[in-house]
Amino acid sequence: MKRIYSLVAFAVSVLFFTSCDDFMDVHKEYIEGGEIIYAPKPDSVNFIAGEGRILFNCRTYNAPNVRSVDVYWNDRLDSLIIPVELSTGYDSISVILDNMEEKSYTFNIQTTDNFGHKSLFVTSFGTSYGDTYRATLNDRGIKSLSLSDKEGTIEWYSAPLHLVRNEIRYIKNDGSQTTVKIPSIDNLAKLPDVKPGSTFEYRSLYIPEEVAIDTFATAWKEYETPFPTEYKHDRSSWEVLSVSDVSTSEGDSSSITIPGSIDMKGRYLKLLLSDSNREPYTSVAEVYVYGK
Repeated sequence: MKRIYSLVAFAVSVLFFTSCDDFMDVHKEYIEGGEIIYAPKPDSVNFIAGEGRILFNCRTYNAPNVRSVDVYWNDRLDSLIIPVELSTGYDSISVILDNMEEKSYTFNIQTTDNFGHKSLFVTSFGTSYGDTYRATLNDRGIKSLSLSDKEGTIEWYSAPLHLVRNEIRYIKNDGSQTTVKIPSIDNLAKLPDVKPGSTFEYRSLYIPEEVAIDTFATAWKEYETPFPTEYKHDRSSWEVLSVSDVSTSEGDSSSITIPGSIDMKGRYLKLLLSDSNREPYTSVAEVYVYGK
């Protein structure tokens, strides 16, 4: 029995050492020349689109010995070695990659520490935009124009994807030109003190992705239809100053809503008319009210 146990123990020992040799053979190519030491790799990276450029953001964790962050693209034919001085805990850097051809890129990023050790690569993607993208942009559609004594109003159609804002250049009543910026979420553009019958120019500004560092604008364009030359006065600020007892068969007619229960048939009204185009002046008008 003792002999049997000895034979079993010998067989197990042979299998163990054989397995160890096989294991070392598998890993031999990776440990030749000594143990491999890696620098800490970036915790996270991203690339934000721009016009002919891309913003590179890199976040690290516990990497005070890292001396550079190395960015490679175009199959590592192009690179940017960024010297850094990082702290313990979380730290970050942001760098603009300029003169980037308009296309999408695959980036490989690694770090190098003070001892020359390299980190494992981190892969990310980014895009540079330019004239090709700009050529695809269209102005936001205009649905209608209207005019009051206070302002002109442009009503827009729905905003296209990635529209940031519209810009409008228009003429004021004193002949000066001004520009307003209208966010894409607004369906109405209010143009204070716009000159009746005048034209205006507009353009639309976009970003190519949900997050981008540059906006792309369409060319300034004059809208083919001018603002109306006439408008209805805003009567919300009119006040009734007095009502006469005199009747007449002459005069012009108009209408407003008179508060209260005054019988206005065949009477004059004296009205205080606020005129926002000549603020702070007002006008007093006498109006005859017709009725049966």
